[in-house]
Parts: sequence; structure tokens; C-alpha cells
Amino acid sequence: MNAPERRLWVMSITIALLVSCAISCHAVSRTQSPDTVITYVEAVIRARFEHITEYVVREHYAVYRNGAGKPAAEQAVQVTYQKSTGITYTTVSKVGSSMWLNRAIEPALESEREVNDVTTRHQVMLTADNYEFEVDPARDSVNGRDCFVLDLKPRRKSPYLLNGKAWVDAKTYLLVRIRGTQSSGSSLLAGLPLITRDFAHISGFAMVVHEEIEVHTFLFGQTVIKIDYDGYDIQRDERP
Repeated sequence: MNAPERRLWVMSITIALLVSCAISCHAVSRTQSPDTVITYVEAVIRARFEHITEYVVREHYAVYRNGAGKPAAEQAVQVTYQKSTGITYTTVSKVGSSMWLNRAIEPALESEREVNDVTTRHQVMLTADNYEFEVDPARDSVNGRDCFVLDLKPRRKSPYLLNGKAWVDAKTYLLVRIRGTQSSGSSLLAGLPLITRDFAHISGFAMVVHEEIEVHTFLFGQTVIKIDYDGYDIQRDERP
């Protein structure tokens, strides 16, 4: 066997091994048991809360009424999260209806503050302490990612726990999307909102980048709050 033939033979063997490995890994991934999926998802969720010590992000809130293309109110805030204390806000700008700033955006800000409070954050995490999980037999694709789909059933009624579904990246087990309705009412527009959160993978963590809160009431009709998160600056604890 001459040198060119030898190189071709080595290349063929290498490609065959890579293809075999990919098929094998793909098969293992697709045959993982529901319990294994849930265990990995919970471990990733807990790691996020354990290892992020601080982050700063810009949040933009916009309230839309009954399908209108222009928001009735908008507010931009600079958010600082610290693991030891929770989150604080600095208002950057606000425009529009004072009623919707006070009735929709301020309760949404307060809700986020309560979710991240050091005394309550473990009560709202996506873990088996707070939810019963079932893994759907079929996978789904969200934003180009192959995802496991988890059915979420809260273990207790809370405005911070959702009846719905979670989409989880099948390779990393990081959250891609959560969608559901609150398991109990809150002061937010006096209804049961449908909440959708989309996540991006930033610095090894799933961080929410877009959220929509939609509620219908007899008095106010349809109200949608859209929240965009931009410019994360994340500090992490590198210790295991």
C-alpha cells in the first residue's frame, strides 16, 4: 500500500469511527429513561442557582391592549441580581399610561422581585420539590434545538408555579422554553395569565431573554405584557 492509499485508508477508518460514535451517542440520548432526563434537568437547574453569584441585565417591559400594535405603556429598568440578597431595580425610562404602568408593569416587577428573593427562590425552582414531572414520549424542536418536553404539574397552588410544559435541550438539559398558566391567581391584572418564557444559553446557563404574559378579563379584555432581557453580565462561582 503506497502513501496516498494509506492516507485514504486511514481517513476512511476515521470517518467510519466518527459516524459510528455519533450514531451510538444519538441512540443513547434518544433512549434515556424519563427518570434520567428529570434527574439531569434538576441538576442543571440547581447548578444555575448555586453558581451564579451576580448578574446585571437590562429589561424592557411593554403593555399591549386588545391586539393594538402600539404599547399602552413601556418601562426600561436596569436589574442587578445578587445571590445573597435577590434583585434590585433602577428605572431607566418609562412612558405611556400611568394606569398600565401601575396596574401591569409594577406588579410584574414585584413578581420578579419575589421570585428571586432569597427566602422564596427554592420554592419556585423547576425541581421535583415543587413539581411533578412527566416526560412526553415525543421530542420537539424549539428555536432550532432538539428538545425533551416535560409536562409540569405543581405540587401546590402558587402564582409562581405553572401548569404547563417545559422544553429542555436534549444535549445540555438547559431550559429552552416554559409555557403555562399560574396554578393560583395573583394581583397581576386579577386573572390567570398564560406565561411563556424563552431562554438563551449564556455563560453555560439558561437565562430568560423574552417573556410574554397574556391575560383576559371581563373588565379589561386582553392584556399582553412583553418583556425583553438584554446584555447579561454574569458573575459565577467556579467552585464545584
